[in-house]
Amino acid sequence: MSASDPGSLVPAVTRAVAILDTLAAADGRPLSVSDLARALGLPKSSTGNLCATLEAVGMVTRNGSGFALGRKLVELGGRYLSTVDQLRDFYELCRRSAHISRETARVAVLDGLDVLYLARYDGTQPLRLTANIGDRFPANCTATGKALLAALDPAVVEDRLRGHTLPALSERSITSVPALLADLEAIRERGYSVDDEEATAGIVCLAVPVRGFRTDSSPFAISVTVLKARLDGAFREALLKDLREIAAGLENPMLPQGMPAPG
Repeated sequence: MSASDPGSLVPAVTRAVAILDTLAAADGRPLSVSDLARALGLPKSSTGNLCATLEAVGMVTRNGSGFALGRKLVELGGRYLSTVDQLRDFYELCRRSAHISRETARVAVLDGLDVLYLARYDGTQPLRLTANIGDRFPANCTATGKALLAALDPAVVEDRLRGHTLPALSERSITSVPALLADLEAIRERGYSVDDEEATAGIVCLAVPVRGFRTDSSPFAISVTVLKARLDGAFREALLKDLREIAAGLENPMLPQGMPAPG
């Protein structure tokens, strides 16, 4: 719903969430009440009242003449993440893996046609120019996104893509729906996805989907990110082996950590 939509069922809540989203998009730059009202198409008076309420409960904090996200959001986010046991296990499995322990690995879930990153493990060779926790990227440009799309029923994917224009993050991004569908079919056949400089030049990501082991756990994908110049055939296979073992450990919490995946 639009923040300025008078038909919103709970307009104050809708507008408050829109304010938080707008502050998040500002990447730490404080926004004044006027900035927020103008960006959201809301009256300045009601925007000011909402900001004051959000400040009172710690959702936003006053920074000079503007507002920024508050510490309460960190607290709530931490409590949410603490309920996701598989994220804790992801870090432990990455630390114990033979090769991914030295690399950058991430966990992402699918949200429409985007991926949202929930966890990031940095080994001894971290890559700073890649997604962080809370970042959102177009699924068609990422290995995690394509792994998750490929895990859906093909008919569901076609319906979800119908009428959409695919965005590009690099010159190598797949922006054609038929080309993406063909790539997803190839992913289903080989069991993993590849982002070959489709999000960032010089960077390659490999990803596999992971099924939730609890009834309330959504499917997600795990990926490893490396410089393309380092990725020869043997290293690629070693990373894929690690990814599959981590995925097996996440899908089956009774599997001893460090035990090779079956098959």
